[in-house]
Formats: sequence, structure tokens, C-alpha cells
Amino acid sequence: MKLIHCADLHLDSPMESNLSPEKARERKGELRASFARLVREAVQSGVAAILISGDLFDSDHITKSTEKYVLELIASYPAMRFFYLVGNHDRGSALKQAEPMPQNLFLFGNGWTTYHLGEVSITGSERPDGDTLSLSPDRLNIVMMHGQARSGNGAAKEDEIRFGKLKRKNIDYVALGHVHEYREAKIDERCTACYCGCLEGRGFDECGQKGYVLLETEGKRILHRFVPFATRELHTVSCDVTGFSSQLDLEERVLAAVREIPAKDLVKVVLTGECPAEAVKDTVHLRGVLAERFYFAKVKDESRLLIRFEDYRNDISLKGEFVRRVMASNLSAREKERVLTCGFRVLMGEEPGL
Repeated sequence: MKLIHCADLHLDSPMESNLSPEKARERKGELRASFARLVREAVQSGVAAILISGDLFDSDHITKSTEKYVLELIASYPAMRFFYLVGNHDRGSALKQAEPMPQNLFLFGNGWTTYHLGEVSITGSERPDGDTLSLSPDRLNIVMMHGQARSGNGAAKEDEIRFGKLKRKNIDYVALGHVHEYREAKIDERCTACYCGCLEGRGFDECGQKGYVLLETEGKRILHRFVPFATRELHTVSCDVTGFSSQLDLEERVLAAVREIPAKDLVKVVLTGECPAEAVKDTVHLRGVLAERFYFAKVKDESRLLIRFEDYRNDISLKGEFVRRVMASNLSAREKERVLTCGFRVLMGEEPGL
């Protein structure tokens, strides 16, 4: 038997922290389409059930169109079973009050609820208490939970999962949600717990491969493997620009750093290293160059200004006087660097780049 473990789809997420309103709407649509693609591919591959371990939606206040779309999608495949455990983002999910409720959609309450699917038992709770969990040793047991995992056996806070309380509970696999990257941990000799991560990255704090976990029963075991699935991947790339000689040189360094990234993806380039005071970094131009090559691109300048104060101590030029006054001011080191950078740009006839 095959099953899919997914979580943290965050449908109806605004997607506006980086993207333009037009691209944000497009990405919102892609998140919804990604879930539909997952369902259709699962049906074609003979998957028996999809386990959604929380945060199917980004908040309790989902649009009627998204709610209707999800309900119709689920109802369209009556042979596929959907087990939906709400998470901290969608705890008041309207899907719990949907009328009519699709007969192939199964929900969980505050106490432990178990559903049986062939040789597999699927158990979940919105307020999991490991002390009260009781499972048959003769079944293949999957437990669905949503929250931040902690080690130890102490009392769990809200939205916190204590792995110590899951030991020797006859669990084969814990289908976790809440963490937006793939992680796995061995709980005991029988049990493995996995965060499947989110299905699609939404911001540059969610870089890397995103997808789901494919589960497959084999005798008295449940095998699992991560499957990359995202429509687009997000990348943060560091580019050392120390000693660059010109804007063209800078541009070529950046393009070399992102050469292997597919054009359909989203990219953030972080400039690092030390640059001479006379160097001009036109990050607006760089962003434009990257925007022609990728779905979305941004540039963040974290490089440092390389100014040796001794070189200007006795310099009688305007530049020397400017450096001495800034260095003698009460500004912080970071503020001094920013003022010097802007000032040197102006003295060279460039825009200050504030």
C-alpha cells in the first residue's frame, strides 16, 4: 500500500513579502495548483491515501473560492482517502464545518482518533498527549501530529511534541507537520518520525527542495522516502565580490554564481567580501540583469567597505576631509560605513544609492 504524507501547504498565503502583486497572485495560484497536481499524480500512481499533517491553509480566514476548490478536488476522487489534521495556522479551518463533507475526507479532534485502512491504522489528535496514546502492536501504526518536536519526556507545551513520550508506543511512522523542511528522527527501534516540509517554498527562509514523503508498506514495515515536488525552488546564493574591478566584473561574478539555477526559480544573491572605497556597486542594475533570467530575483549587499583610515589622515583633498569628519563622528561603525559609501559614490559622480 502506498500513502503520501504532506503538510504546510499554506493555501491562500499572501505571498507579498517579496513579490509584486501580480506575481503574488500567480504564486498563490501555483500553490493551489501544486496540491491539485499532487492529488492527480497520487491517483495515477495507485496511492491509497493522502495524509495532510496540518496547515493546509495559511489561516482560518480562507477565501470561499479556495475552500470550494479544495472540497471539490477531494470529492472528485472518492476512491482516494484524505486524512486532514489541522495545524496551528488553520485550527479554525472552515473545512471542519463544510456541508456537505466529502465522504472520503477524515478529520481528527482533540482526543486521539484512529482510522483503519487495510493493515494500516492512522491515528491523530489536534491536542496530542503521548501518555494516553495506545496502539495495537499487531497493526502498522501511523501517528499524525503537528508541532515543534522536543526531546525528553517532560510536559509538552501547546504545539510542542515530546519525542520521549512516543517511545515504545507501537508506532511505525510519525507524520509530522509544522517545520518547513524535510527532517527525520529515529524514535525507537520501530518508529521513525518525519517532517515532510512544505510542498512549495514561499520565501527565502524556505530555500531548497520542497515536496512530500512517499510511504509504502512492506510486510511488517513502513518504508519512506522524500520526493521533491515543488513547481519552483528558492535559492539564496552568496557571491564574494572582494576586489572587483568594475561593474561588468561584478555582473560576471554574480552570473557565474547563479549559473546552475533553473530559470523558473526564485533567486536571492547576497554580496559578501570587502570592496575598495572607490568601487561602485549598482545593485539595481544587478537585480535587473537577474530578473531577465529568473522568475524572480533580488540582491542584498552585505559586503564591507574597505577603507584604511591611515590613507586619509593627512590627505588634504575633499575626500580626505570627508573621511576624517565621518570617522570622528559619533555614528556607529555600520552607519559610518554607510555614510562613507554614499559619500564616495557622490564624489565619483554617481547616485548615492541610499
